[in-house]
Amino acid sequence: MKGFGLTMGILIASAVAITGCTAANDAQKIPKADGRSSTTGSPLGWESEFEQASRHATTEFEREALADGRISDAEFAEMENSFVDCLRERNVSFGGFGPAGGYGFTPGTGTTTDEANSIADECSASSGLNTVGYLYFAMKRNPQNLDEATITAACLVEKKVVPQTYTASDYARDTPTRAYPFTDAARGEKAMEECDTDPLGLLDGQKR
Repeated sequence: MKGFGLTMGILIASAVAITGCTAANDAQKIPKADGRSSTTGSPLGWESEFEQASRHATTEFEREALADGRISDAEFAEMENSFVDCLRERNVSFGGFGPAGGYGFTPGTGTTTDEANSIADECSASSGLNTVGYLYFAMKRNPQNLDEATITAACLVEKKVVPQTYTASDYARDTPTRAYPFTDAARGEKAMEECDTDPLGLLDGQKR
C-alpha cells in the first residue's frame, strides 16, 4: 500500500511550521455558521494547508479545485480518473484507494516494481493527488485538523494498549524511536496502525 508523495510531506511539514505563526489578517477571520472561514471558504483549521497546496499546485485543475477552499466529490473523481489514466498509460494497474488515501498498484509485464513506484510518484504529482487528493482524504480523516499527537494518544488509550495516563506529550516523546509503552506488543502495533490511519474512528467501513 502506497501513500502520498513528496508534496504531502511538504504540506505536513509546513503545517507544523505554520502552527505557531499568525498572519496579520488572521484576526479578521470570522467563522461562518457552517464552520468555515469567511476569508477562504476552507473548513476551519485547514486554511494554511489550502494556501500551501495552492502554492505547490502545478496544473490549472489543481488551482481551480483549491481556489474555493474545499474539495468536492466531483473534483476528487476528476483527479482520481486522471491518476488512474496516467498509471494505465504507463503500464501500471491501479488497485484502488483505501479509506485514508493509501493505494495499491501492480506493474504490468516488462515494468519493474521500482519503475512502477517512480511512475506512481510522477502520476501523483501530475494528477493532483499530492494536493487535491491529500486534502480530500486528510479532511475526512481529521475534519477539524485537530492536533495529531493529541488524537493519536487518545486513540491508543481508548484501545487500551497504553496506560490511561498516556498523553500527547508522551506520544511525541515516544514517536522518534517508536518506543511506545504497549501493554501487549502485538496488540499495540495493530492499534498503532489503526490509530495512525483513523485516529477519530471516522473512516471505518468507508471505501472509495
